[in-house]
Amino acid sequence: MVEISLRREEWLGPLQSITSIVEKRHARPILSHILLQGQRNQLMFVGSDAEMELHSVISVEQNYDDLCITIPGKKFLDICRSVAENSVIKLTENAGRVNLQCVHSRFTMPSFPPAEFPLMMEQKMEIELKLLQEDLAALIDKTSFAIPQQDVRRYLNGLLFEVKDGKLMALATDGHRLAMHKVDCVASDSIFAQVIIPKKAIFALTKLFGATDREVTLGFNSNYVRVESEEGFLISKLISGKFPNYGRIVPPRGELSVVINCGELRQALARVNILSSELFRSVHFSIRKNMLTLDANNPEQEEAVEELMVDYQGPEVAMVFNISYFIDILNTIEISQGVRIFFNEAGGNVVLEEEDCSADCFYVLMPIRQ
Repeated sequence: MVEISLRREEWLGPLQSITSIVEKRHARPILSHILLQGQRNQLMFVGSDAEMELHSVISVEQNYDDLCITIPGKKFLDICRSVAENSVIKLTENAGRVNLQCVHSRFTMPSFPPAEFPLMMEQKMEIELKLLQEDLAALIDKTSFAIPQQDVRRYLNGLLFEVKDGKLMALATDGHRLAMHKVDCVASDSIFAQVIIPKKAIFALTKLFGATDREVTLGFNSNYVRVESEEGFLISKLISGKFPNYGRIVPPRGELSVVINCGELRQALARVNILSSELFRSVHFSIRKNMLTLDANNPEQEEAVEELMVDYQGPEVAMVFNISYFIDILNTIEISQGVRIFFNEAGGNVVLEEEDCSADCFYVLMPIRQ
């Protein structure tokens, strides 16, 4: 009989990471379970959806060699969340049943044979590079919002990772906006690779790895990506297909520009959004000498206007944007930072950058055509 006793918080950390890819109900019942394995003084939690596999590792005081059981993932997490903080949860397994006990609460669930759990085959990675977890977190945080929910163009339903000249770039676009960010990585300058990582895998990475200064290893081959650190690893199939030449869709920076405090602009957009059209969520963006005006209205003949003082001496320019898309970009920039907006007198796409940022990070926003 297997028996494990851990504090609620020790269970919660890995469970929250792993169950981000586990379905509560699945056509293959085993995939609604997680695999719990022991090796010396470590416990490994494994989740899979057949396309992706996530491993989270924790250190424990006891030796759990040869431990290998399965347990319903989402239900296990819900039970752990429901009990009191710092309480001890004891897990026992016997004859295909898992029992959880905490103070006066007891739960019994089925445990499938571990041999049925579909672990992926070991993959040989053709390219490997190293970077800091905080840099990987920045790549995802500053770009993933631009991945579409579900686009018929499969290659857009993920995050493009490109390795080139000792830099790792992440890029996403849904056709209305584009986000690009680069960080340094340890790789040969001659290495070049482009892969598209599925959206679900990208968000699973945010659960598994925190923004710390620990190192993470990133590996690719033609079909899979593997991301590994001390906390665990993720392996996922890549999205097949070739990402379009982003150099052709990234416009040059406009001849005109203005710098605005990110926090002030975000708050102003949030206020005018209250009375914007629920269907279009559009804002009229008008800039003239020393003044930016934001104007939104709706079919109920309601209107909101915000005026911001800016340092601008160029010609008057008017454009219309989706407020939500604009705010999504500003949410990736620190409130105290200035955001520089490049545009042209004739309107068209705008390019946004953090005021003190290099060309390693920028955003493109397309206006709404009227």
